[in-house]
Amino acid sequence: MGYGLALAGGGTRGAAHVGVFKALVEAGLRPDAVAGASAGGIVAGLIASGMPVSQMEQAVLHLEKHGGDYLDPDYSGLLAFMPQLLAGKGVSLSGLIKGDKLLDYFFQLTGRRHMDETVLTLVVPAVDLVSGNTICFTNSDQVREMERVTWEWNGYLCEAMMAGASVPAIFAPRKVGRYLLVDGGVTDILPVNLLQAAGIRDVLAVDIAGDYEAPSDRSVMEVASHSFSIMSGRLKECASAGEMLLLKPPLSPKAGLLTFEQMGGCMEQGYEYTRKMLPRIRKALNRM
Repeated sequence: MGYGLALAGGGTRGAAHVGVFKALVEAGLRPDAVAGASAGGIVAGLIASGMPVSQMEQAVLHLEKHGGDYLDPDYSGLLAFMPQLLAGKGVSLSGLIKGDKLLDYFFQLTGRRHMDETVLTLVVPAVDLVSGNTICFTNSDQVREMERVTWEWNGYLCEAMMAGASVPAIFAPRKVGRYLLVDGGVTDILPVNLLQAAGIRDVLAVDIAGDYEAPSDRSVMEVASHSFSIMSGRLKECASAGEMLLLKPPLSPKAGLLTFEQMGGCMEQGYEYTRKMLPRIRKALNRM
């Protein structure tokens, strides 16, 4: 009954993936492989690191209260932005938030593991601004060649998690080796096909996108996050999904990109929804 779990992006709504995973583990349905884009890649990385579910829950509740402490605005870049722009000089600002504090936190959570030290098959996509290719961080030795996809086996797990969740304009791109990386959701918001290309035929997918709602204001954060959400939704509609079952836990419409205070609720909603879906999940797995 081996299968893979593909986790979609969605900002702090990604906490729902922890609840989904908890329900699967309690039911004796632990996956053999996991892939995730953006926030889904963060949870996928924690799963692949071997972190117990209880510790994942603790991490979610910690971020619910203290998530804002891990946001490090690029103050120097922000101060220089307008003078550089008005003077016609090159603008140095590459993102509102540097992301270094979150990277350090992921480094602690994953125990400094490299990609080849994960305990199950893993795929985390990011997008390289240099080549335009999707860079898939993985530990699989059964990958299939894909157009515009580069497979990467080197690097720290935490680097893949952070790079793959660096939403353009909100977070600065991450320099990893020869790559300059942004959010994997730019090309693959729900990486079912990437997990299958890594040798995993049967995939259970989890989509955490909700119904679209207009921005609450016209701030750069709202404009950028909603634009990215629209783009990701269209990409998902165009992609050919080959999952055996798609889970879509209903989450609060208040949960968004950086709404840390919503994370505990999202985790609980993901857990309760998956428990109710267990008969359908077992049926899908039994057809494999």
